Amino acid sequence: MDCWNHFMCQPKSMKKGRAGRVPAKLTNRFELLVVMDGKGHMMLDHDSILLHQQDICVIHPSQVYEIDSSLDESIDYMIFTFDVFSSFQTEGESFQKLGSDEQFPLQGKLAIPSHSHIIEEVEILYSSKNKEQAFYQRLLFENIIHKLLQHQYAPPEKDSFTAIEEARQYIDDHFNEQISIELLAEKADLSPKYFSALFKKECGISVSDYMTRLRVNEAKRMLVSGDETVRQIAAQIGYSDEFYLSRKFKKTVGMAPSTYRQKRKRKVAAYDFSSIGHLLALHIFPYAAPIHPKWTSFYYQTFRNDIPVHLSAFQINKDWETNIDRLINNRPDIIVCKNSITLEEKERLSQIAPVLYYPESADWREQLLYIAEQLGELQEAEGWLHHYEHQVVMTRQQLHKHMGQTAFLPLRFFQGAMYIDHSRTINEVFYGDLQMKAAFNGKKNGVITIEEISKINPDGVLLNICQESQTLESWNEYEEQPLWNSLEAVRLNRVYDITSDPWREYSASAHERVLRETLTLMGKVQG
Repeated sequence: MDCWNHFMCQPKSMKKGRAGRVPAKLTNRFELLVVMDGKGHMMLDHDSILLHQQDICVIHPSQVYEIDSSLDESIDYMIFTFDVFSSFQTEGESFQKLGSDEQFPLQGKLAIPSHSHIIEEVEILYSSKNKEQAFYQRLLFENIIHKLLQHQYAPPEKDSFTAIEEARQYIDDHFNEQISIELLAEKADLSPKYFSALFKKECGISVSDYMTRLRVNEAKRMLVSGDETVRQIAAQIGYSDEFYLSRKFKKTVGMAPSTYRQKRKRKVAAYDFSSIGHLLALHIFPYAAPIHPKWTSFYYQTFRNDIPVHLSAFQINKDWETNIDRLINNRPDIIVCKNSITLEEKERLSQIAPVLYYPESADWREQLLYIAEQLGELQEAEGWLHHYEHQVVMTRQQLHKHMGQTAFLPLRFFQGAMYIDHSRTINEVFYGDLQMKAAFNGKKNGVITIEEISKINPDGVLLNICQESQTLESWNEYEEQPLWNSLEAVRLNRVYDITSDPWREYSASAHERVLRETLTLMGKVQG
């Protein structure tokens, strides 16, 4: 391939992992992801990609990806970060490093024939990880890249896993038609009984429930964006009558289609992450909100079909001018926002619609009640809080039964440095509502050294590792330190990985998820 002469690749790090889920991660280098065993799905930016054994993906700088394995399975993988240098834009033999906005011919999932022996070469490369052989490693890596360039257009082999994914895509495209199990099984070249069992195993949901979810999502969109009657909507999404749609809708969403439409009639925009969480606790789906596959992964995966206008969620309000323009173009009826934004933002927002400001310094319960009162949803807020307090009691009882005397230290790791995580959510929910024991009661800000952590020697650690390449590379070195491995929490396998979403979001809905996630985290170890 002629273009090969214009590229030079430099491997920077190698990592091997096994996980049921790889959380959303923003890359700052090129990455080569190799699936050694297992299967699942990758979200690469906004694209869903099927992954299984021996699949290879190339991810470019500034892309966001996350991986979810199939139900009850894990994925074994290797990740190689690397830099690419190109001579296309330069004169002579000089090379320049490629950035995120420049083209490298390998991207996304690559179709590689099994006879290419690339997987064997990947294993050989990884086996050289701890050896001082940089030149040898570069030769091995560039040989792998060269072979990927040669084979990238080879047709993939089809197996039952791929057949199920193709059937799922067919349902996505034809959910408003009458689709039988027999038709889908025939397309997959499987018996109907085996197809149904395999679909549920791979997708974690039955065919009928999957189709119901698609139809209800489309009904939601039509209820909000149009004036069709429930009968007309039912006919357009494949249901025989409006009564059947109403039963399915209420079972899935928790309210009747007419109630859903009424609640969505007023176009309420959430200007920040916390406002989304408060509105959802009131069963108000925002008309506009900042959502993104990485920065607000839960809201994106769960509610992106319920939120018509997607605002930028990049680095907490960095793109506020772009968001203002989107709100101007889409004209919400009211905007919900924390009162801590700049005067310039407030001035611009006031020209779009009435703005409901709530005090950022107030307790989250006070924030929720204030928003609810202003929107006429006070009864909804009081009911939600009553249910939340019941969950707190139940969760606290279970945790204290197994972990009551465990003293926890919350830590956040970013680009080679460790910090104590003083987030309001951890302080008020984990330590406050759940009454978990703190290993350190001071107010230390800034970097905490491994020696200081060793002196505290917590029984348990809540660890938030920022999911970007530079941090992940430095974490590989940090966790090899003898002092880290001598900690009580590390030796007893009581280091619990947490993510910024929801542990650093200060809102009602986020805190409810913290309760559930805490039980899940602790339960895995105790079980």
